[in-house]
Amino acid sequence: MRFVRLPSINRERDVFWLCFGLCLVVCLLIIFLGPPLFEVSQYFGKANDGYIELARSLVRGDGYVFEQGGPAVFHRPPLYPVMLVPIAFLPDFLQRPALILVQSALVGFIGVLIFKIAKYLFNVSVARISVGLFLLNPWVYWNAKNPMTPIVQAMLYTLFAAFVGSELLVIFGRGTPPSRIRLWFKRLAIGALAAALALTHGAMLAVNIALLLVLLVAGIARRNRQVLKTSIIAAVTMSVLIAPWTYRNWAVFHRFIPIAGGGGLAYFNGNVHWAGIVPEPQRKGESCTDAGLRSAGIKGKEAAHTHWKGLKDVELEDKVNKKMVEHIRAHPGAFMKKILLNAVEYYFPMLTYPYLAVKVFSIESFVITIFHLVLWALVLFGIWRDRKEQMHSLLTVLMLGGIGLYAVWFLPFATFIGHSLYTFGTMPFLSILAARSLAAKRSEMSYPSQTSFL
Repeated sequence: MRFVRLPSINRERDVFWLCFGLCLVVCLLIIFLGPPLFEVSQYFGKANDGYIELARSLVRGDGYVFEQGGPAVFHRPPLYPVMLVPIAFLPDFLQRPALILVQSALVGFIGVLIFKIAKYLFNVSVARISVGLFLLNPWVYWNAKNPMTPIVQAMLYTLFAAFVGSELLVIFGRGTPPSRIRLWFKRLAIGALAAALALTHGAMLAVNIALLLVLLVAGIARRNRQVLKTSIIAAVTMSVLIAPWTYRNWAVFHRFIPIAGGGGLAYFNGNVHWAGIVPEPQRKGESCTDAGLRSAGIKGKEAAHTHWKGLKDVELEDKVNKKMVEHIRAHPGAFMKKILLNAVEYYFPMLTYPYLAVKVFSIESFVITIFHLVLWALVLFGIWRDRKEQMHSLLTVLMLGGIGLYAVWFLPFATFIGHSLYTFGTMPFLSILAARSLAAKRSEMSYPSQTSFL
C-alpha cells in the first residue's frame, strides 16, 4: 500500500530539472514580485553574512576584507566567497539573479543526491517522495536566493556523508568494495569533500573529524584494512588541502586558526538569548550581539567591535574565547542547560518560547516548528513500524548518526539564526527517513544491493 503518489520520475536527469526549475522560478518570483509582501530586494541587503562583500573585495584586488582598507577577515572561510567571485564581476542588478541561477543548480544536485541515495537504500518510491518532501521545505527557496552558505554546505555534506556511509555499509556486508582505481578515487574524493566542506564553515571541520573518526574506529573494530586506510588517506588529504588557508591565518594573524574564528562571540550571543543562563541576558530593544559583548565583559557596541557578525580585532577574539572557556568551567550546569535548550530550538523554536530572554513571536519560527514536527513524526513512525527489520534499523542508525554529527557542533553556541540555516544540512537525510515511512511496507523495500549508488 502506498500513501503518497508523485509523478513518474525515474531518472536523475528528471530530478535535477524539476528541482532546478522549481527553485529558480520560486526564487525569481520572490525577488521580483515579493518585495511588497516579503520585504526583500532585487539587490543584496544587509542581512547576509558578508560573503558577497568579500567576493567584491577580491574582484577589486583589495584582499580578503569586507571593504577597501578594512581589517583582514578571520571569521569567514574562503570557499564560498571565492565561488561568488564570478558573480561579483557582474553589474549589481544582475548579481542576485545570477546567484539564484547558480544556487538553483546546486539545489538540483542536492535533489539528485537525495534521489540516488534513497533509491539505492530503499526503492524509487522512497526516492521520489524524499525529493518531494525536500522541495516542500520553504527554506530551500529562502536560502537559495541569499548569498549565504547553507545550500553549498548541504550539497557538500550530503555527498561527503554518503561516501563515508557507503564505506560503513561495506563493513557490514552491503556492497562490494570498488576496484583499486575507484577505491583511490573514493579515498581522495572523501578527503577533498571534507576540505571543501570545512572551508565553507568552521564548524564543519569538527563534523569532518567526527565522521572520519567513526570510519577509523569502525575499520579497527571490524578489522577491515581497506576502510582503515580510507579513513587515514582521506584525513591526510583533507589536512593538506586545508593547510594553505591555515597558513594564511598564521601569516596574517600570528595565531593557529585552522579555518575561522568567531566561536567566542557566538557562544555569548547564544547565552544571552536564553533566560537563566547568565545573570543579565538580552534586554528588549538590545541586539543579541550588543548583549553578547556586554556578557563577555567587552565595553562598546556591535558597530564598534564587529563587522558582518564577527569581531574585527583578533586580540579581542582571543579575549572573548578565553572568557568563553572560563564561563564553561565556572558554570557547567548553565552550559548543559543551554545545550538542551539549543537542541530543542534547533528544530522546534516555538517549543522553547517560554525560555527566551526576549519573547518575540514570529511566523517563521512557527512554520519551522510545524514543518520539522511533521518530518520527525514521520521518522519516528517509520522507526516504530519497522523496528523488527534489522537492515532498516542499520540504515536508520546511519542516517540519524549523520544528522546528529552535523547538528551537535552548533549546540554549544547559538541555534536561533533564522531561515533554518543551521538545520538545512540535515534536511536531505531527514527527508529520506520521513519518506521511508510514507512509501511502502518494508516487504516492498529493495535494500542496498552489491553495487555502489555513486
